[in-house]
Amino acid sequence: MAVSSSSALSLDQTLPWQDEQWQQFCRLLNSQRLPHAILLSGAEDTGKRHFAERFIQRLFCISPVDDVACGECKQCRLYLSGAHPDFKRVVPEAAGKAISINAIRELSEFSVITAHQQSWKVALVAPVEAMTLNAANAFLKTLEEPREKTLLLLVHDQLAPVLPTIRSRCRVFSQGLPPPALVRDWLVGELGGASATVDKLLARAGGRPLRALSFAEANTLDDIARFEGVLQQVQTGEAAPVSAAAAYEGQPLSQLLEWLMSYYCRQLISAAQGGGRAEPRQFVFYDLLLSTRKMLESKSNLNPQLVLEELFLSLSQST
Repeated sequence: MAVSSSSALSLDQTLPWQDEQWQQFCRLLNSQRLPHAILLSGAEDTGKRHFAERFIQRLFCISPVDDVACGECKQCRLYLSGAHPDFKRVVPEAAGKAISINAIRELSEFSVITAHQQSWKVALVAPVEAMTLNAANAFLKTLEEPREKTLLLLVHDQLAPVLPTIRSRCRVFSQGLPPPALVRDWLVGELGGASATVDKLLARAGGRPLRALSFAEANTLDDIARFEGVLQQVQTGEAAPVSAAAAYEGQPLSQLLEWLMSYYCRQLISAAQGGGRAEPRQFVFYDLLLSTRKMLESKSNLNPQLVLEELFLSLSQST
């Protein structure tokens, strides 16, 4: 399986908001001070996975140019083809699924094998919070027994928890939301679109550049606009909550929840900027949104349609 990065990005693409941290990683590598375990933590869809994949290629590259992998040497070709014997990717089998203890056992076996290419051995775990509790506990053993020129690179979304015992054994590097102006200029360049469209994409994506890019590639703005129109009808009583929810049966609850949270946050912000005051019931509804997201992240066994109906009913009562 060939290496793929976030959205449609290729590994020779740089993300300008990551330049400073990239130089920091390269300094650690060049001075032989790279830790054996790194936790790359930050907001979703800002390019952490892309950064990690690029740095792994840089580790393997025989002929880097200005601290960037050449993309042409044997090591780069092996890595880009997904066939590098000294690289192990540990990810969920499918979106929304957990990383199992069996996957971690395979990682443990990989970590003790001598490197084939007399270079680095690298494992990427992404996202680390997807590990089951048993898998996380098993992973601790691998973390506690570092081997020379072996790197465990963990990618973590800040909204989800990671075991303190794992965090404490890693060097943590944070990637927050990038500066809006920098992201805006980058998106305009990527999409070749009007600034107004980019601004709308970023607003719907909560300032997360790769999510905004994926929205543009999938023409998601129209879907979001239709969904927000339904939300408005639920709020004004023009649409019955249960019937409105039924129209979205089968749609990913995590995606709908994200759109709903973005819509409601903008309503609260708009009211505050207009000098209005939020009612207690509005905060009660927002708390419900937060608790629902937490349940989704904890992999709770939820009935998506019943959850959506409850959210729509609560939305109708929040105004």
